[in-house]
Amino acid sequence: MPQLSVSALVPGFTEPQSSAVNPLAERAEDEAVSWLWRIGFLVDEAQEDHLRSFRFGLYHGIATPSLGLDALVLGMKWFCWGSLADDQYDNYDWGERDSRMCSVIRSARTILDGGAVPGADPVVRGLAEFWPELIADLAPAARLRVARNFLDYLEAVRLQNRFHVKGEVPDAATFLGLRRHTIAMIFQADVLEALSGLHIPEALRSHRMFRELVWCFADITAWHNDIYGLEKDIDDEQLCNTVLVVSASEGCPTEVAVERVVERAKERQRLFLHIEGELPELASELGLGPDAVSRALALTQQLRAYAYANLVWIEHTKRYDLDRPRIRGIFDNVL
Repeated sequence: MPQLSVSALVPGFTEPQSSAVNPLAERAEDEAVSWLWRIGFLVDEAQEDHLRSFRFGLYHGIATPSLGLDALVLGMKWFCWGSLADDQYDNYDWGERDSRMCSVIRSARTILDGGAVPGADPVVRGLAEFWPELIADLAPAARLRVARNFLDYLEAVRLQNRFHVKGEVPDAATFLGLRRHTIAMIFQADVLEALSGLHIPEALRSHRMFRELVWCFADITAWHNDIYGLEKDIDDEQLCNTVLVVSASEGCPTEVAVERVVERAKERQRLFLHIEGELPELASELGLGPDAVSRALALTQQLRAYAYANLVWIEHTKRYDLDRPRIRGIFDNVL
């Protein structure tokens, strides 16, 4: 696995950065695991051991050191659900794989519209449980934005799967926009905002420059993920990886492609910091006061903390170990 550490972050991106770990992280992990048993994602001890090897409690303990228990558990529910459901989307041994993905999307639309899906599998059942909790305190405009971002994530996964099925490496132009959605980090920014109760005014939150900042966050985490997950993706015969796309489109070895992706992620970090620094002026232009600026900057700090935690977590998680198969592993039968 290509080595990647916090040195991949530019100066200032992790500052101010606390080294604290949320003291509720272990308890929250236990509660999230109990939930996964209840909805049917876990059915035996081997699966639980496999899941706990991901060290998702540590990840969230670092990324969100000050969240209360309920919010921390909800964040972990989404992470576990997203990780395990994503492994199902990536299971290319499915029969009728596209129709199954379409079924998930149809069910998601029903749930996001407030409807019920009877007789659902663990993927759909889990979404039906955590979605109302997530959006409970959001304003109508924020609910629409969050739902749109979540559905964009699912639709992007469906499009990405078509490249996998054809055995094609996507072209770079197509993959750039696709990957920032399939990583689900645009939606993750919504989750962090909701869990922290920040309620950033929609005029600022949906502004083009704020969206660019969130896209930077998504690109950074996606590209880092594709670097440290490169060996796993190659072993799983997955072609939708930023390193592989750069290697194919630019005609360079994967080692060179890794270096290029690291540097391009640093450019996105610099743009993130530049936009972050301009948020007070942007808020003023929109007629918003200091409180809106404070809320927005609280979220940008959380996004930076999340990207930092991702690089710390990768040194501890077993999620990308080659001896722990993901696609043909023990979570391949829930859809």
